[in-house]
Amino acid sequence: MLQGMDSVQMAMRLAALGCGAVLALTGSGPSRASTKVPTTANFLVSATVSSGCWVVGNVSQTSGIGFGKLDFGSHPAVQAGNYDAAIGMAASPAQVQCTPGATVTMTIDGGQNAVGGQRRMRYGSSYLPYMLTTQPGGGAVVAPGVGVSVDASAGPTLVPVYGRASAPGAGLPAGNYTDTLQVIFSW
Repeated sequence: MLQGMDSVQMAMRLAALGCGAVLALTGSGPSRASTKVPTTANFLVSATVSSGCWVVGNVSQTSGIGFGKLDFGSHPAVQAGNYDAAIGMAASPAQVQCTPGATVTMTIDGGQNAVGGQRRMRYGSSYLPYMLTTQPGGGAVVAPGVGVSVDASAGPTLVPVYGRASAPGAGLPAGNYTDTLQVIFSW
């Protein structure tokens, strides 16, 4: 009970307890060796970089991603042939970027008017077939619901979607044919 007190505190404590003994103390407390306190220390710094990707239309984007429009243009109804197009977006096209070594897969559904594996644009009760590819004028076909690898490890990469519409040359009424697709990125 008396440990850690200096001599004055100890004498006062003994007097308060009513002890008749006289205690003679010398010095000013326990003797301590002079120990040098270290002035340097180490601490750990760490961070974990997770593998992943981002898909963005522009760096200031706050919601949703604008993929633009796959526009095959305007053509005479009696002109048969294939019409090629690329996703166009004037201000900020959709881009994907991944950490080195990450693999991103792009999957696009069949749209609102597909029959089997054939995507179709619709106007009223008429349909204009089209397909998607990963290269302009051809390349790997992006089949409905089937994932396609996208290499985005070298930096921001434009989303590689191109299209080819096949006009029959007769039988299609004049009008604005459209479809809406959903794209999913996974990594």
